[in-house]
Amino acid sequence: GMNRAMDEAIAVAREQHVGWCSARNVTHSGAIGYYAQRAAEAGMAGIVMVASMPFMAYHGARANGMSTNPIAIAVPGGATGPMVLDMSTSTVANGKIMAARDAGESIPVGWGLDADGRDTTDPNKVATLLPLGGPKGSGLSLMFECLASVMIGNPIIAPSLEGKLEQHTINAVCMAVDVDAVGNLSVFRNAIDQLVADLKALPKAEGFDDILMPGERGNRVMAERRVQGIPLPAGTRKRLVEVASRLGVAVPAALSG
Repeated sequence: GMNRAMDEAIAVAREQHVGWCSARNVTHSGAIGYYAQRAAEAGMAGIVMVASMPFMAYHGARANGMSTNPIAIAVPGGATGPMVLDMSTSTVANGKIMAARDAGESIPVGWGLDADGRDTTDPNKVATLLPLGGPKGSGLSLMFECLASVMIGNPIIAPSLEGKLEQHTINAVCMAVDVDAVGNLSVFRNAIDQLVADLKALPKAEGFDDILMPGERGNRVMAERRVQGIPLPAGTRKRLVEVASRLGVAVPAALSG
C-alpha cells in the first residue's frame, strides 16, 4: 500500500508538479524513509507522514495518548546520492526498545515510562514511550494524525482513546514535489553535494570522528549488512526458531546455533 501511494504521488507530480496521496488502513509501513527515497531517486523531493495507534505519551500526560508517528523527507543529490531524514516523533523508535528487550539490555532514562507513569530503564516495563523534545514531538505527532487520518475521515487516536477502535491500523500520506518545477534539478543536485561538503568540513566536536548527514549512518550499516549479514538478538532468534518449529519450517543452520 505504501509503495502504491508513493507511486501515485510521483505520477501526479510528473503532471501537476506536486503529488499528494493518502493511504488508509495500512497494516504496517516499515521504514518510511524507503518511500521518501523512492521520490528522491525519481528526481523529486519526497515527504512521508504516518499516523498509527497510541503508544506514546502526549506531553504532560503519563499514559498513551499519541503514536510515535514518524516523518521522512528525502531530496535528490548528485555524487553524494539522496539525502534522507527518517525519524519518529518519540525520543526513540519502539524498535530500539524491543531490541534492548531481546538483548537483555537496559535503556536510558527518558526513553519510556512504566505502567505507573514513572521513568524506567527496564525495556520490559515500558508501557508508553516519551515524545521527542516534549511538546515538540507530541505536537508533530498530533499534526500527522490530523493530516494523515482526520483529513481523510479515518481518525485513529480519538476512537482509540474512547475505546471504539481496537484493531491496529495505520494511515499515511506520501508526497512528491517536482524539483524541476521550481528550479533546475541538475543545479539542485550540485547544490546538495556542495552543502554536504561544506557541512562535513566544519570542525568536529569532541568525541566525533565524522559529521554525518541524514541517512548516512543507515547507508553504512546497510553496506555492512550486505557483506556480513544481519545480526539478530538472542530473543529474536529464539522466537523465530519457535515459530519455524510450530509451522514445520526447517531452521537454517545460522539460526539454530
